[in-house]
Amino acid sequence: MQKSFQNEVMKKQYFLYLKEVKGFSKDSIDAYERGILLWQECTDNKDFTSFGKQQTRAFKDWIRNRTNRKDEALSLTYIYNVLRRLKGFFDWLSMQPHYKSKINQAVVEHLSLSKKETRIAIQPNKREIPSMEEVIKVIEQIKIGSDVDRRDRALICFTLLTGARISAIYSLPMMAFSEDTLTVDQNPKFGVKTKFSKHIITTFFPIEYSQAVTYFVDWYRYLKLKGFTSKDPIFPRGIIENGEQNISYFNTGEVEPIFWQSSSSARKIFQKRFIDAEVPYYHPHTFRHLVVKEFAKTRLTEEEKKAISQNLGHENTGTTFGSYGYGHIEEDRQIDIVKKIKLGGKEIEGKFSFTKEEIKQVMAEAIKENQKM
Repeated sequence: MQKSFQNEVMKKQYFLYLKEVKGFSKDSIDAYERGILLWQECTDNKDFTSFGKQQTRAFKDWIRNRTNRKDEALSLTYIYNVLRRLKGFFDWLSMQPHYKSKINQAVVEHLSLSKKETRIAIQPNKREIPSMEEVIKVIEQIKIGSDVDRRDRALICFTLLTGARISAIYSLPMMAFSEDTLTVDQNPKFGVKTKFSKHIITTFFPIEYSQAVTYFVDWYRYLKLKGFTSKDPIFPRGIIENGEQNISYFNTGEVEPIFWQSSSSARKIFQKRFIDAEVPYYHPHTFRHLVVKEFAKTRLTEEEKKAISQNLGHENTGTTFGSYGYGHIEEDRQIDIVKKIKLGGKEIEGKFSFTKEEIKQVMAEAIKENQKM
């Protein structure tokens, strides 16, 4: 595949647009880049000005026939997202000088799946999340023998208490936390890596496992005693030293006031601690879903829903209680809820008979209405 200089120039301009105008994160931009690279591979890197209906058809046939690392066909969800990102790129490109007359926006619309395929692609999968009991077990199984043990325990507690994204957590400086109010100032001006560089004020969620607050606050005070300043990380990296003859490295168990370079180190901590506790591993983002699931068990006012949503950094409650909460009720729980709904003061159970499919339909309609809120 020959490299087109002009193609590379336009890609760089687009990625800059996504970052500075749309506020996309590096991970999101990387996903767009991967989609465009697939297009270039399929078209043998022809100049983007050659974009046309025939190419879009050929690309869709090509990507449907590709396989993943396990030699399995690519999922419709994956193909849908690749096409969605390519559509965004060529839409933008069609408005750039020299490309306006070359790329027809109506043709860009051909970068789509059929309506049936799209419905399949975007339907939500059942999301696996940890139970509160599993998380507590992981926390309590951490035996404290070093700074690193204290840090890891505090990290998991903090994630449970705030539901904050791991990218923000690993970049939090000491000044971001208020011990008096138990609030966290996720402020991009402090260097906190929030989604879309949004400024988020988060208070600890009032979960029943109060020991989590104690473990985290003890860690925060411990760092202050060690001389950590307001600009030092709340979750610092461990000190690595050379072994004998400088041919190996080992963790001393102590920490130093230096930030991790990425979230991968924090993610590995979750994986290690879950494995150590003999609990199935759940990545940090699932803690956000766990928090919402816990609140979804309670009757909430609209104001309370909004407060929880803002605490997680969401613009609206539909995102929080649609994608994160009420939008994904387990089937057994779904049936139990519907059977116990009261109509005119009378419970449904024992008065009417519903099939499982009818109950599913009722719940699907209820979820749709909730997501419109």
